[in-house]
Amino acid sequence: MIAEIKGKISSTGSNLSERLEDKLTGDFFGSLRYIPFNKGAGSILSKTKVLNEDSLHILETIKRLDIDYWANNIHFWPYDPLGEIDLLLEFEEIIIGIEVKLHSGLSSDDGVDNSSYDYKIQSNHQLSRESRILKRKILGTNKQAFLIFIASEHTCYPICKEAYDRNIIEKGIVLGYLSWEEVLSTLEKLIDIEKLNKYEELVVKDSIALLERKGLERFRAFNFECPNIDLNLHFVFDCKNDINIDFMFNQEIIMERGYYEFK
Repeated sequence: MIAEIKGKISSTGSNLSERLEDKLTGDFFGSLRYIPFNKGAGSILSKTKVLNEDSLHILETIKRLDIDYWANNIHFWPYDPLGEIDLLLEFEEIIIGIEVKLHSGLSSDDGVDNSSYDYKIQSNHQLSRESRILKRKILGTNKQAFLIFIASEHTCYPICKEAYDRNIIEKGIVLGYLSWEEVLSTLEKLIDIEKLNKYEELVVKDSIALLERKGLERFRAFNFECPNIDLNLHFVFDCKNDINIDFMFNQEIIMERGYYEFK
């Protein structure tokens, strides 16, 4: 609904297949507006990973935000000459820009690499441009600025790490990454740890169902039993049906036809 109101989806829905990320952004964060910030969106965004430990304080700022009604603090696809950040959250102490991806990559990039220089060449990289948007918004204020990249678990870290290593993010802008899988996991925990009323719980459960429908669950366990496993032996599981399993370990890429041991 939010995506259609903001013109990201045509009135006939003819471009809906091309705008799945915009629809997910509007559906998900539009729903969370109905829950106090610290009970929903704040709990989720505080799980963001930052690339510099000196920036961990910004997560504490998010945790301190205690706002019941915050619909006036969130802006969907605000216009800027440098481009559109999917979400802009403006609070008294902090501005948060959120770039959302589902299956696609960044919309723009170039070969700019400032990692070996003291000066900066401006990059057309999407996250670099969005960091400049946030930089301009905090000029003359004491606000912190946080740029969060939300994507699938196997893409969000590498993309952010490359941008950080290339030194193309504006100074003073904290860059972080958050996976959809982590978002879903956090939502599931909110049901147990937060005191939600029946309306808030309904929004959270609907949001969980939406992300599950998108296939954004983490691998939890094998659906077959392996009794009496000896740690010193090797086991082969010959499954009759094709099974696709994604493993994450030390951010390395799993090579096709390679052999790996998981403990």
